[in-house]
Amino acid sequence: MASQTSAKRFALLVGIDLYQCDGSRKRVGGEPVSLKSLHGCVNDVQAMKHFLGNNFQVDDLCDLTSSSFATDSDISKTTQDRWPSFDNIKRYFNKVKDEARAGDMFFFHFSGYGAQLEKTDSSPKDGRAKDPSLMTVDYCRGNPAVRGWQLNIWLNELNEKKVQVVVSLDSCYSGGAWRGDGRFRSPEDWISPPNLPADEAAATETTDKPTDRDAGLEMSWGINPEGFTLMAACQSNQGALEQTIAGKTYGVYTYEVLKHLNQIWPRVVTYRTLRDQIASQMQSQTPVIYGQDRLAFFGNKELLSAAPILVEIREADAILPIGRIHGVKKGAQFATYPPDPQISLTIDWVDNFKCGIKLAPEVSYALQRFVEVFPSRWSLEEETLEVFVQPSLGSRFQEVLHTGLQDRISGCIEVKKEEDHSSEAACFRLCQRDDKIDISGPVSLIGYEGSVRCLDIKGESDKMRATESALALAHLFRFGQILDLRNQAPQDGPFELVLNPETNRSNGARFLDNQKVKFTFENQGKVDLHFVVLVLSPGFHVKQLYPRWESPKTVRSSETESFEFRIKIPDVLKNSRADNLNQSHRDIFRTVVSTSSKFSVKSLELPDIWDANQIGYKGQSHLGRNAKLLSDTSNVDWWVKDIETDSTS
Repeated sequence: MASQTSAKRFALLVGIDLYQCDGSRKRVGGEPVSLKSLHGCVNDVQAMKHFLGNNFQVDDLCDLTSSSFATDSDISKTTQDRWPSFDNIKRYFNKVKDEARAGDMFFFHFSGYGAQLEKTDSSPKDGRAKDPSLMTVDYCRGNPAVRGWQLNIWLNELNEKKVQVVVSLDSCYSGGAWRGDGRFRSPEDWISPPNLPADEAAATETTDKPTDRDAGLEMSWGINPEGFTLMAACQSNQGALEQTIAGKTYGVYTYEVLKHLNQIWPRVVTYRTLRDQIASQMQSQTPVIYGQDRLAFFGNKELLSAAPILVEIREADAILPIGRIHGVKKGAQFATYPPDPQISLTIDWVDNFKCGIKLAPEVSYALQRFVEVFPSRWSLEEETLEVFVQPSLGSRFQEVLHTGLQDRISGCIEVKKEEDHSSEAACFRLCQRDDKIDISGPVSLIGYEGSVRCLDIKGESDKMRATESALALAHLFRFGQILDLRNQAPQDGPFELVLNPETNRSNGARFLDNQKVKFTFENQGKVDLHFVVLVLSPGFHVKQLYPRWESPKTVRSSETESFEFRIKIPDVLKNSRADNLNQSHRDIFRTVVSTSSKFSVKSLELPDIWDANQIGYKGQSHLGRNAKLLSDTSNVDWWVKDIETDSTS
């Protein structure tokens, strides 16, 4: 039965096997431009349409296809509005723009050729020599292709209406920009032809305007990642392949996506998990994902907890591709996924980039070579977590709070009455104010004196309030572990970091809300360095800021890399009493640097504390990443360097 939703879903599926040619578009030497037929693009669309139709309520679905088996008679019978042309693709985008409302969703899938085209007079000055483009059915008949920056603008118009946008591209150049002879979906021996008046006219009709994002990059897609997800078949330097299975041809990417979805359905899966799973099955191309990758597939909920991590079983050892750099400590517990049967694994040793578990013979026998696990309890190791509770909250509240913390944290946890302590500064305190619970903690962790701002813990019973308090405390504990990584790794390395605001600050050291900032990384060493920038926000969330893909950015010796982003105070805090009092909000911009390019820190990500219930510590994980084990980490250097700022509106 189809899933029900209050939001309206739109879907545009484009599959182009047959490319028409009438000689009207020519190369510089006068030779007519033509594109050979593909064989799996229409099959891609039909399979995607079948899956979506059987499992979701799709309110408005349009499929535009051209089959390589079509005859002239078939073409003449096809109505003009069903052909995958530039005009028809744009027409449906305009329809969605007119009809969609905030909270609705738009899903766009394209299977076909991707190619680089000569820039038009209206193309953006983005440093690229050519425009990566999606080739339309009638491009070789003198009609325009869909250029990447045009698609960018159309999608941004939907994003500005707060429509959730998901794009799936099965074409060459899809990863960094935007299928040849029956295997690769890029034209064979392609030389971009001169533009025609129709190309210039289509480009002129599309006007660009700048956009920005919440504490994030001004991305090449020009779109706010909070409402946008892009899955692409391959990286920018790879080809998107086709393959024949049981007599039918499909794009490898689309086939693997639908294969995995059908295998696990109706289990919920995020786009990130989906990407990680299909990447392990694709040998010749690496699918990529940008934007909001933790959304449930074809949904509008961001599930930061729904992604397991792949563990390698080596006889009596289980090896996880996460370590000290990810805030893992000895004693942390992981559970197998899916949980039937569920086996609990406790970390025995931790290295910088990996950790491991000694397996009992019966456990090793029960597990396959590769198994998925999720973190069920983070570890205190040899520390003690102290929580002081106002006596008026009662013993029942304390009992439920203690149990809730034990469910999420491994180690010594002490929950005491407030009157039992003197003046410990490194503990948490809970007190009741009016009808809600306030939580305060160490200033070094919270960032200010007093209780955590905008944390609205209420509930109809002591049990509910204690359970919500345990969830918030576990979130703060994990945030504290991540924050403390700067004390466990060297900070001073062969590099320099500079954070420059676009304009001078008029209020002392504070940044302003929505202020543009330029970040520069300079490699001052003699070897390549690889870095990732995280932002630890005033809402106690942790997100990767740069680069927008998962792997780190490489900077050669004596070279620099820069990017721009905007400081953005969360709306919840801007509307709070704290903001009215002109109090500042702390952001920590963390740079993780390594001499190895094979690491990922996206597993450190956390949501805002007021969304902490998105993390299912007892059933799901926010740790699922396509991390890979480093064969030898003894010669790998790494550093953690923080730049702390405060901002105000």
